[in-house]
Amino acid sequence: MQLLPDLVNRLKRENQEKEKKNFGPYAYFSDKAQRKVKEINGYRSYFTRDADRINHSLSFARYFDKTQVFFWLQSDIHQKRMLHVQLVSKIARELAEVFKLNTSLVEAIALGHDIGHVPFGHDGEELLTKITEQKGIGQYHHNFGSVWFLQEVEMQNLTLPVLDGILGHNGENHQGKLYPASTELTWTHLEHDLENLKLGKIKDPVPKTMEGILVRFADTISYISRDVMDAQHLGILSFKDIPESVKIQLGKSNREIINSLITDLIQNSIDQPYISYSEATNAALQDLYKFNLNHIYLHPDKLQPLPTIDKAMHLLWDHYYDDLINERLDSKIFKDHLFLNLNQIRTRRPEINSLEKYPYYKQPPEIIVRDFIAGMTDQFFWSLSSSLDPTLEFERKIVY
Repeated sequence: MQLLPDLVNRLKRENQEKEKKNFGPYAYFSDKAQRKVKEINGYRSYFTRDADRINHSLSFARYFDKTQVFFWLQSDIHQKRMLHVQLVSKIARELAEVFKLNTSLVEAIALGHDIGHVPFGHDGEELLTKITEQKGIGQYHHNFGSVWFLQEVEMQNLTLPVLDGILGHNGENHQGKLYPASTELTWTHLEHDLENLKLGKIKDPVPKTMEGILVRFADTISYISRDVMDAQHLGILSFKDIPESVKIQLGKSNREIINSLITDLIQNSIDQPYISYSEATNAALQDLYKFNLNHIYLHPDKLQPLPTIDKAMHLLWDHYYDDLINERLDSKIFKDHLFLNLNQIRTRRPEINSLEKYPYYKQPPEIIVRDFIAGMTDQFFWSLSSSLDPTLEFERKIVY
């Protein structure tokens, strides 16, 4: 069912008028957006549609069992990627309203920013990138993977500003003040950044919109003290242990720290062409990240299972590479990766009705195997690897 053309035009006109009324001088207006493959747009904005496409993607569904931090523990009270992206989206949307930016663009970037994360978080990413470099296909970074999965594997045909924001989201690089990159927002520049990420020439490209910058800050706000709260729930440490500089400047709980970071960001960024913390807050944020790094992200219990995960990842690579090049169509790499994505795509693009017509299938086999592993949830990874070698499981401490 479709709306009548007159009603579509009226709703589009009203949306444009709302943006003109509510957006500030640094916002990215929806009617400037462009897709790589042109489409007829309905009454909804480009970015609202992008958010829906991400929400209904196969990759988004896998957030539910992708590790945020604590893959060596079994618990139902610590956050996984699904919760994390919701927190990022909520914080970013609220700040976008304050800064008079495009909330729909912010939401789409936030929902898609971690699509490319591999099983076992950043540790799994480091293990996978060692393999991909050995195989001659460059490095693997999750921000690259997020764009790659949505555009190439699932063929979602998202807009350029959304993809640029996803690619430049990395909140691990805690810069206290950021302007949008001065480079023009073009498909050529996006592809250049993607290639340079694979080659290891860059790691954290800066977004070219204020909305992309904002999501980058919201990413940090959403996890930096939440990771401490999760660690406290799991009996690893307590907020009493965080540095005094953090307690004084930001607070002594997840709630207080999030509020302090948001308040400081508003105070120092409103009506400005950048997003920024004060020097004191940024210094405290750096202290908190260093504390997390030493007491959570490099925790001995976390490092202990990494050799087992590495061995399992190599086993999966070799097994499914062999299945792929020998075209064993009943293999999981066909059934749960290639055919699964193809069947989803053909509901939108009926002409793409076979592997031969699926552009992604023409990629080198190393790329397809890389993506199959990168797209796995933690649970699926262990299910496949333990079926090949039952000795590869590690004992996870149960904490509820």
